[in-house]
Formats: sequence, structure tokens, C-alpha cells
Amino acid sequence: MKIYIDESGTINNKLKNEYFIITLIVPDNSNTLKKSYKRFVSSNLKELKKIDNKGKMFLNGSFHELKGSAFNRPMKQKFVNFFSQNQNFSLFYIKVDNSKLNNTFCSNTSRVFNYILKISLDYFVRNGYIKSENHFLQLDERNERTESKFFLEDYLNTELCITGINQGSFTVSYFDSSNNINVQIADVFSNLLYSHLKTGNYNDELKTLKDNGILKYIFKFPNKC
Repeated sequence: MKIYIDESGTINNKLKNEYFIITLIVPDNSNTLKKSYKRFVSSNLKELKKIDNKGKMFLNGSFHELKGSAFNRPMKQKFVNFFSQNQNFSLFYIKVDNSKLNNTFCSNTSRVFNYILKISLDYFVRNGYIKSENHFLQLDERNERTESKFFLEDYLNTELCITGINQGSFTVSYFDSSNNINVQIADVFSNLLYSHLKTGNYNDELKTLKDNGILKYIFKFPNKC
């Protein structure tokens, strides 16, 4: 099973960013989801270019990649409506409440990220949201912590596979997001929830995702946040 992961915000209990979001996209078929992405981009190319005020999505006038932080509200709404039509993937959120993290916990963000991802995957597998099998995790390389380049894969295999929680292994790879379409999709959905937590503007979109069976679960950390 391929799982595409991206994040929004930062792990930091000192800043005003109250939440840190990790998003997991689990497609029924990776190539089918990629085709949906290409249709969305081609049908909205002019509008995407118009809203790209900071040059995050276009490079030298040519389309480069989707970035949720460059989307305005109408484009986020259009994105949700478009991808809700086919129902060919599952969406999982991990919502981290920075205000409830202590200084010691935040002292090493790579360990925090790995730990939170591990306990959420543990929950998803134990409760049948994600199948117990071989998993291929693909993340944006900007999320790659140099000091733990290979640690996440070993950590997940030790904590979730050797212990028998997951019947399979974990493989972790990092990509330039511009070369990984499904990581870009995770980026946009990650920004959707992050923006909602800051503005409260996306209740309808999150409800649409849930009603269409796409949004499977929002894992909260700490679990009372």
C-alpha cells in the first residue's frame, strides 16, 4: 500500500501557530489519482496561474506544482469538490495541538514527527482504517530531517512490525514534491485543515469529504486536543 504524506505548520509550542497538521493520502490506485490531478490542473490552469501571487506553483511561466498555501478559498472549494467526485482515495489527518506540548517534547522536532506518525499509524492499523500489509510511505523531501534520514523507516519497522501490530514492512522514501503528484495532493489537503483551524472557513468542505467517504479519521495528539 502506498501512503503519501505531507504537513502544514510547524512543531513549536512557542509560536502563534496553534496546530501542526500531518496528512496521509491512501489511493485505491495511484495512477488513477494522478490522472485526476492532471485533469484538475489542465481544467484550472489559467485560474491557478492567476492566484499564484508568490510564484509557488509556476516557474518561468510554466506550471511547476500545486501548493495549498497558494490556493485562495474558491480554489480550495473547487479542489475539494473535484476530488470528492471519484472517491478513489482515503484521507487521514493527524492534528497536533502545539499549545499542549511541553518544552522537552518540542526539543527535537524530528523525533516528535516520527513518534506522532508512529502512534497514529499504530491506531489506524489496529482499528482497521489502514490494512495490515507492506506500506510504502512517500514524503516531501523538505520534511526529511538530516539526522534521521533512515531512522523513520527503522523506527516504524521496529515499533509496528517486529511487535506484530503490522503484518508487513514499512519502506520510507523522500521526494521533491514537484516530482510527486500525490504528495502535492496531500499538501493541498493538509493546508485545507490547517486553514480551517485558523479561520473556521472550511466546515462545508470537510463535511463533503466526510460525507463522500473520503475523510476517514482525524487523529488528535495529544488525544484530548
